[in-house]
Amino acid sequence: MLRTYYQKHREQIDRFDGLLVNNTVLERGLVIAPVIVAANTAQNGLILGLSFILITFFGVLLASFVPKKLPYAIRVILYVVLACLLYIPVSYLMNLMFPDSVYKVGIFLPLLVTNSLIVTKTETRFLKMKRLNMMLDVFCHTVGFFLVIVTVGMLREIFGNGSFFGNELNMPGKIYAFMLPFGGFIVLGFLAAAVQRFRIYLHGGETDQKKGGNR
Repeated sequence: MLRTYYQKHREQIDRFDGLLVNNTVLERGLVIAPVIVAANTAQNGLILGLSFILITFFGVLLASFVPKKLPYAIRVILYVVLACLLYIPVSYLMNLMFPDSVYKVGIFLPLLVTNSLIVTKTETRFLKMKRLNMMLDVFCHTVGFFLVIVTVGMLREIFGNGSFFGNELNMPGKIYAFMLPFGGFIVLGFLAAAVQRFRIYLHGGETDQKKGGNR
């Protein structure tokens, strides 16, 4: 039933594909470093996820006003400069919301200013759209990243540290490996596999047709 609904309304649904089916991390494999290294608690994931939304969304929006007559290299540098300017108020806001916690995510917070959506996808994808469509697309991709990094952070904290947002859960056992980057790879791998399976399910009819044609 879900597949049938998707096939009937595919054009409308695909406008939001950045949330899950075309997710920045799970489908494209982009911006995975902060997810596997720094997002080992729910709070770290929340800090990085919110920062990513604010820096990337407004960074790409401002980048859309950069004159296209400028050389490509200059435009990309300006995109990063704009993101750096956004980083200052965003880091200050995160520090107000999560006192003495921003330092826990380390270098991965400032590194968000050079994430792939700003440096490469701005030119190759977002700026090829009308501004309103671009804003919707960027928003979906950033929220998709947010959902992934917070989910990974929560799972790693629960199973690796036996806590949730710092509150003990009194779990009988803990898998400390989940708190390491190794554990981040495992959790992210399972999530990516689940999304890929869901994607195959939605496009199952087309896949079956292609296989039949190849025979």
